Amino acid sequence: MALKGYLVEKYNNMLGAYTCNHLVEEAKNLGIDLKIIGVHDTYITDGKIYNSGELLKKRDFLINRYKWGKTVEALNSLVTRSYNSFDAFAKYVNKYNQVKELRSDAFLIPKNILGTASLPYDSLTKELGCPIVAKGLENSMGAEIELIQTPEEYKSLSTRYSSEKEWLYEEYISTSYGRDLRFYSIRGNAVAAMERKSQGDFRANVALGASVEAHEITPQISKIAADIYEETGLDFVGIDLLFGNALEEKKEDKLYFCEINVMPGIEGIEEASGINVAEKIIRTIQEDFEIE
Repeated sequence: MALKGYLVEKYNNMLGAYTCNHLVEEAKNLGIDLKIIGVHDTYITDGKIYNSGELLKKRDFLINRYKWGKTVEALNSLVTRSYNSFDAFAKYVNKYNQVKELRSDAFLIPKNILGTASLPYDSLTKELGCPIVAKGLENSMGAEIELIQTPEEYKSLSTRYSSEKEWLYEEYISTSYGRDLRFYSIRGNAVAAMERKSQGDFRANVALGASVEAHEITPQISKIAADIYEETGLDFVGIDLLFGNALEEKKEDKLYFCEINVMPGIEGIEEASGINVAEKIIRTIQEDFEIE
C-alpha cells in the first residue's frame, strides 16, 4: 500500500511556496500521497481534528513545517512517524536552547546573554562588545534579528516589542558581515552547502535578497553535521555558520555557530548546489518504512 503523509504548513493553499510544493512533487514522483495541511485551516472539537470541515484520518508520517501551537501537536498524534520528531522540533526551534546545548570541536559559540530589553545596555556591551546582535528566540527568515550599535537602538527594542519579550544577545562576528554558510544535513550527513551573500545588510538570508553560490562540503562541515545530529536527533536540519576569519586569509575558516533551522527552506540551496534536496528528504522517509 502506498505511503500517505501530511505536510503541516500555515495554510492548505501554499501557492508559490517552493519548499512545500517541491516536497509534494517529489513525493508524488515516488508514489507517495503527501497532503498539505494548513494550521489556519484546521480545528479540533470533541477530540477530533478537522481540516476545512473534513475529518482527518491517521496517516503514516508527517513533516513539520509550522512552529507553534496545540494544533500542531494534535496533528502529530495522527501519524506513526514525524519529521522532525515533535519533541525535538519544539525544543530546537528555540535559539537559546541551541546555544545552550549544541557543541562541536569544529565551531565556536559566540558569547551570548539571554534577557529582556530591560537589561542595562552598558552591562551587555561590557560582556559582548559593541555592536551586539539581538535575536528573537523563535524567528525565521531574518525577522527579529537586529544589529544594535547605540543605546538609542537598544532602547527602541522595548518600544517596538513587548517588555516581556526575551532576546538572545550575541557578540557580533564582524568578519562574517553580510555572508554566512548554510548547509543541509540529513541524519548527520551534509548533502548540500552554499554561501549566502548580502549587499548592504549584515544578515545573509535568501528571504532578504541574499545571493547564493555553491560551497564545498569540507571535513569540518561533515563533522558539524554529525555532531549536531548526535546531540539533537533531528532528521532534517539547516545549519548556519558564520565565518570567523577575514576574507583575505588563505587558511581554513574558523567557523562560529549561528543557528540551526528545524524547518529550513530548500529553494536557495537547491539553486546553488544543483542538488535535489527534496528528493533526498522524501527518499529517506520512504526508506524508513521499507525497512520496517
